[in-house]
Amino acid sequence: MSILFGPIRQMGYVVQDIEAAMQHWTRALRVGPFYYAEDAPIHDFSYRGAASDVRASIALSYSGNMQIALIQQRNEAPSSFLDFLNAGRTGLHHVGFLSSNFNRDLHRAREAGLDVVQTSIIGGRDGKFAILSSDDPVRTKAALIATSDWNVDLFRMVEKEARRWDGSGPMRRFENWESVKEY
Repeated sequence: MSILFGPIRQMGYVVQDIEAAMQHWTRALRVGPFYYAEDAPIHDFSYRGAASDVRASIALSYSGNMQIALIQQRNEAPSSFLDFLNAGRTGLHHVGFLSSNFNRDLHRAREAGLDVVQTSIIGGRDGKFAILSSDDPVRTKAALIATSDWNVDLFRMVEKEARRWDGSGPMRRFENWESVKEY
C-alpha cells in the first residue's frame, strides 16, 4: 500500500478507440460492465498551469475493488493524455488514489516531489481530479481523485454492478451522470 495516499483504487488507460477497448475488456478479459460517457462532463481543465478545453470519453468498470477507467481524448487540446498518445503510447497512463482531503493530499504530493501536470473537475464541483508526475522511468503517472458524495455513490453503483455482472449489457451509456442505460 502507498504510505503517501493509501491503496491504489484506479487504473487509468488512455486508448485511441474506447469502444474497441471496452469490447476487449468485456469479451477477452470478462471485466464489465462498463459505464460510458461519450462526452464526459470535464470542467476547469488545466494542463501545466494553462487552461485547456479537453473533450474526452470515459468508461468505468471494476475488477474486484480496482476501478478500470478507459479514457479517449476527442480533440487536440493540450493534456497529459494527448502527450501520452503523441509519444506513441496507449495503455496504462496512471494509477489513481481516492482522497478524502484533496487539497492536503495535493500539498503532500508536491512535498514528495511530484509535479501537478493537470487538474480538472469531473462531474459536480467536488469532483476534483489531478494528474501527478515525477521522473519515474516507467512513466506511469499518479492521479488524485477527490471523494465526494456524488462520485462515491457512482463508484459504488458501478462496483456493485461489476460484482453481479453476468455478461449481459457489457456497455452501458451515461445519458447524464445521474442515469444509466444499456446499449
